[in-house]
Amino acid sequence: MHWHVFCCNKHEMAEETPRFDPKLEEGIAYFEKMLQVMPDDRVTLQFLSIAYGQIGETDKQRRAAVSLAGVLLKEKDFDAADKLVERLEQYSEPDAKAAILRIRAARRPSPQQEADVKAKEPAAHSSKTTTAVYMAIKAEKKLARHLAERKVITEQMADSVQDQLTALADVHGCFLVSALSLIEKESTADAESAIAFLADETSTPPIPLESFEVPSDLILTLPTSLVRVRGVLPFAKMGSTVLMAVLNPYDETLKPQVQTAIGCPCCFYLAHPRTMESILEKLVSADAAALDADAAKEAT
Repeated sequence: MHWHVFCCNKHEMAEETPRFDPKLEEGIAYFEKMLQVMPDDRVTLQFLSIAYGQIGETDKQRRAAVSLAGVLLKEKDFDAADKLVERLEQYSEPDAKAAILRIRAARRPSPQQEADVKAKEPAAHSSKTTTAVYMAIKAEKKLARHLAERKVITEQMADSVQDQLTALADVHGCFLVSALSLIEKESTADAESAIAFLADETSTPPIPLESFEVPSDLILTLPTSLVRVRGVLPFAKMGSTVLMAVLNPYDETLKPQVQTAIGCPCCFYLAHPRTMESILEKLVSADAAALDADAAKEAT
């Protein structure tokens, strides 16, 4: 039996599409048997995720690529996982989109940053963040289903968003969980319709968040889980009232939770998910820079 095996090195992803000889189907049968014995074998999944495409089995090719993504994340080979994203983006099925989301959400800080964060944060922080993510997933799934029931988005869109939210439960870390954000990534028009609908239904006016400079002192008064996970940002203060931007005004438990956390009256506004993500990314970058500066001071 002779064929060119795709990617012999377990720690490298092939950059080019390999060439197969006429024995390709025989090779596929061999690796399929191997996969039954070792379902998480990286080389086998790498081979099949390319070979199936060569014989037109696109569904099997997608499933192999999705399984490969899970293996790469388990091995913490984030560089290889990033290279897989381009192939996964060729598919519109929910499992492929969920795999892409898991890869993008699995970004890790540098070893020094990770050590500094663990040293500065209480041990309970990780469990609190995990709980916040689970609660957020539940609330965002409910929002997606509500938008579908009101015909703002399609059932297919809602199913896709819910599948991607479900996948986030397996990802560790602190990251944004938002149905609006996922909808916007699939369809800008649907996101705009959802924003208009929610603004009207919940009496939460849209706010051009990019026009405000978010005050850091107000952000520090809110738990990280509300800011980073739920997408809640205080953007101004008028007297004793804080103006608050949110991504899910449909969640009836969120507003009282925010007001209790900040300790004063709040007026709520609906932010665009793309703007919220941009601001949150800047906050994360600023935190990372502060950690690096602290580490440099301690080293000297």
